[in-house]
Amino acid sequence: MSDDRKIPATWGDDERYFFNLFALAALALVALPVGIAVVVLGFGMGDSPCIMCWHERFCMVAISFFALLIVRYGFKARYLVAIILLSCLGLYDGFTHYSLDGTYGGYLDIGQGFGLEILGAHTQFWVVVVHFCVFLFLGVILFLGKNIGLIMHKSENGEYGAVLPSFLIGKIAIFVFVLIMGLNLIQAFITAGPPPYLASATPSRMSADPNKWFWELDHWDGFEVDFRESWNPNLPYLPE
Repeated sequence: MSDDRKIPATWGDDERYFFNLFALAALALVALPVGIAVVVLGFGMGDSPCIMCWHERFCMVAISFFALLIVRYGFKARYLVAIILLSCLGLYDGFTHYSLDGTYGGYLDIGQGFGLEILGAHTQFWVVVVHFCVFLFLGVILFLGKNIGLIMHKSENGEYGAVLPSFLIGKIAIFVFVLIMGLNLIQAFITAGPPPYLASATPSRMSADPNKWFWELDHWDGFEVDFRESWNPNLPYLPE
């Protein structure tokens, strides 16, 4: 049976165009920033994500996952809300991380190399750019799409069935997602360790040698979040 016969009768050009755009967006997000981070920076250049980097990467992965849920089960309000909330969380994480470690803004990274540079900016800066682009491309998809309200109505009623198996870009997107997630699991095991170990704030370089793996439990000890710590010394006494 051909792919066209598997597509529901209610599937028209508007639906095909809309869901293909979402599949391309999910594919781009997981293949470019997440894929480059794990394949090029991680396995290629030995870069190890810190605990904040892992959280930021998780936001990107989760956004891609919900975009694929839209492609799989239709354009439902709860998936859209999840993407928006995760994008806001990613922006918050990115601005927080960049304020600590970023080029021209972070006081921890004074030429010490906390994160590799891409086009002159540290990876923390690109976290902000990526999550901003999520909002930008989401707006573009909704702007270019036609009959969005009808598509959401049909999706909520389950009229599209299983959309993902019905077209090629959806299949490619889910395959790339699974592949990139597998590589991330390997990198996470090497650099952070299995539970209950957590990623390090200042991780060592990624290595295939188990003798150079460093797993720690330090972040379970504290309850108060204070990114300043010893980087903020007390001011000296200055007589009036």
